[in-house]
Amino acid sequence: MHNQTHYLIRQTMSPYTTKGKTSAYKKKQITRLISILEQIMNKEGDPRLEAIGKRQIIRYWKSTEEESHKTRREKYSILRKFFSLYNPKITVPEPKEP
Repeated sequence: MHNQTHYLIRQTMSPYTTKGKTSAYKKKQITRLISILEQIMNKEGDPRLEAIGKRQIIRYWKSTEEESHKTRREKYSILRKFFSLYNPKITVPEPKEP
């Protein structure tokens, strides 16, 4: 992932990380978000953040079906928070139960 993209993600999520007491869980969620977006970008072959949409997220959920329900819900939570701040037009689909 390009440094500017990484910076843009952290800048977009600054209200989430600075609101209230900073916790280890929030740091974990931010690193989780960056790894999710990086996996999607690598799989799609397009390094732009603007290229990620509902279809790419659905493909990501299909590729991670072996994960636990709790992990998938946490990933859904951080993706929804990110896209509500970055681009509210993109709706994040919920992961389906395997």
